[in-house]
Amino acid sequence: MFRLTPILVFMLACFEPAFAQDPYAPEHRDWEGSGFSGGSFAGDFSFPTPVSGDGQEGSRTVGVHYASGYQVGARITQNLGDFWAASLEYNFANQPLRFTNLSPGIQSLSLSHNVHHVSYNALYLPLTRKRRLRPFATIGAGAALFYIPGRSKEEALALGVSLRDSWEFAFNWGGGLKYLAADQVALTFDVRDQISGLPSYGLPRSARITNGQYQPGIARSGRINIWQLNFGVAYQWDD
Repeated sequence: MFRLTPILVFMLACFEPAFAQDPYAPEHRDWEGSGFSGGSFAGDFSFPTPVSGDGQEGSRTVGVHYASGYQVGARITQNLGDFWAASLEYNFANQPLRFTNLSPGIQSLSLSHNVHHVSYNALYLPLTRKRRLRPFATIGAGAALFYIPGRSKEEALALGVSLRDSWEFAFNWGGGLKYLAADQVALTFDVRDQISGLPSYGLPRSARITNGQYQPGIARSGRINIWQLNFGVAYQWDD
């Protein structure tokens, strides 16, 4: 009996890791489809804009204000080995728009406005696919559509402002976390900075007065940073 005790202790010590193991061995799959929602945050801009044809006013400071709004989107991701992945993403943000000081008769013009982003992204994940929690960094590029619905265009046109939708090249970077909550189901969180040129909305870079009519313009310059904060749910599968 006493001679068996050291053997039993040794065997229990060897099998202890097996008792402590998860009943299910977690592993992130090859493919992942996810939906997400959150908030989108831009900012305010001011542009000194030249005015031609007016002997009294040579310049006017035009403001562009983007309100914070909700965001929804979807992405499909392919894991490329243990530490890299690639994803194709679309997201839609409700981002109300307001122009200020467009002309002497238009001190404020508020419009419905949406931003659509389509991008292809590379992800780096420093922990292997066998870890439930995987932080990641991401970088990518694509296009952004700054869209004004038809009714808002008509309201602006009634005030003498002709607007159109604008496309811009977009670059994004950010990071986040993935947590494998169950087999094939993961929870996601990420923060992105979407960077693009400021859209023109069809307005020229300078204002002018023609035949007594004031034609608004905006001398836009620089970049717009749209910060996005997202929570999502993903379904994973293998080839």
